[in-house]
Amino acid sequence: MNIFVTGNPRSGKSTLIQRLLDEISDKNVSGFITPEIRINDARQGFKIIDLASKEEEILASLNIKHGPSVSKYKVNVEGIDAIMDKFLESYESSEYVIIDEIGMMEFYSKKFRETVRMVLDSDKKVVATLSKKFVKKYKDEGQIYTLTRENFEEVYDKVLREIKG
Repeated sequence: MNIFVTGNPRSGKSTLIQRLLDEISDKNVSGFITPEIRINDARQGFKIIDLASKEEEILASLNIKHGPSVSKYKVNVEGIDAIMDKFLESYESSEYVIIDEIGMMEFYSKKFRETVRMVLDSDKKVVATLSKKFVKKYKDEGQIYTLTRENFEEVYDKVLREIKG
């Protein structure tokens, strides 16, 4: 079962994922999150953190000098690959897979693309946030919810019911 949550930046996608993680904390969960790196209230980049091991890498940063660019950030493809390796260590035994997010930065990693394909083709319960640029690509792969600040609670309740179903 694949559930995708998309929406504009700051619509609450990562908050929804965090609340779901709190709700299923007693379950066997694998996956990764990509929180912002903020210094003095200014976004400097993003981390990518494996949920099972808590290991983290820099996903993208203003301070990386080499690598592919997305907006003003340089992407750390090696870091993404390292977290995909960590994720695969816990994946087989997990009941739920959480991916925050499927987006342009992550897609520079071939290993990320292959891992996402494997996960989406599995029988596991998958909840992934999805960049709006990828909605067309994944529209036939599962249920897609578009999140806004106004419908946050409604979408959260629907997603929670589906995964607990």
